[in-house]
Amino acid sequence: MTDCMRMADRTAATATPGAGPEPSAALVRSLAGAMRDALRSGAVGRMLVPPRETVEDAAGAKFISMPAVSPDHDLYVNKVATIVSSPVPGRRATVTSVVPIFSASTGRFLGTLDGDTVTNLKCAAVTALVTDRCAAPDSRVLGIIGSGVQARQQYLGVSAVRDLAEVRVWSRDPVRAAAFARDIEETAAAAGRKTEVVVAASAGHAARGADILSTATTSVHPLPIGDGLPAHAHINCLGAHTTASREVSAELLRSNIVIVEDLRTAIAEAGESHAGAIELDALFAPGAEEFTRQGTIFASTGCAYLDLITCAHLAGRDDIEGFRLTGAAP
Repeated sequence: MTDCMRMADRTAATATPGAGPEPSAALVRSLAGAMRDALRSGAVGRMLVPPRETVEDAAGAKFISMPAVSPDHDLYVNKVATIVSSPVPGRRATVTSVVPIFSASTGRFLGTLDGDTVTNLKCAAVTALVTDRCAAPDSRVLGIIGSGVQARQQYLGVSAVRDLAEVRVWSRDPVRAAAFARDIEETAAAAGRKTEVVVAASAGHAARGADILSTATTSVHPLPIGDGLPAHAHINCLGAHTTASREVSAELLRSNIVIVEDLRTAIAEAGESHAGAIELDALFAPGAEEFTRQGTIFASTGCAYLDLITCAHLAGRDDIEGFRLTGAAP
């Protein structure tokens, strides 16, 4: 699964969607702008970003490291996480993650950010970035498949860049789907938006006729979403994937333009079906405005350069909206 889904597992098991500090639309847009600037300026290309490393012990516990170094931002970050199976039957794995931050030029420790906070804000912002470049400007209908923490970030990201008239939610758990729908209604109302929120009868119903579709599930089988999707629809696919399967079908991947954060990572973790994908910087190349008139899929597998940009955006501010850098050296 993507690092967005990995880091969401702990919260999904122990809390409600949206728990913890929640980014405003303004913060999501400003971070998306920082990501855009880093891509367009070549700062991303100058980063040192090795493949993420996962070590697994005999009990199945996983220990993950996602480092990145940026001379432009003068930062070295390493999002580290542990994933340990819960001893309680029926409970998901427990995930703990932190991001220590250092100056790349001096080696000085600058502090630590909570891993969940960085991951969730990053996922909302990259969703906003890609959606803004790929979805039709007049997109009004969003379908969301999933009801966990990452599904919440999908709503925050899309609604930060599009004026939504309707949001459809579907989840295998109808109770969670209804709670998530109420949460969206309250968030939209608080922002002064008139948005109709409905709990869809099926994944297909959530997708049918949608301008934008976000999938954020742990399914290892393709979701039944192909029928009824408009030719111009944009899909944000941020849920589970393996080298042999994904939430979206191989046919959808073949018939749409596929966008990934990093092609090497996408092929290694999501398979050769992503070999023809384009990377995020292509969204700012000449002719990229055509993407809003074509079918597109953001097939996220995660990449540490986006974590670094997120850390840089937060570390330069003093307690921005509750996202505090802790443990900084005096």
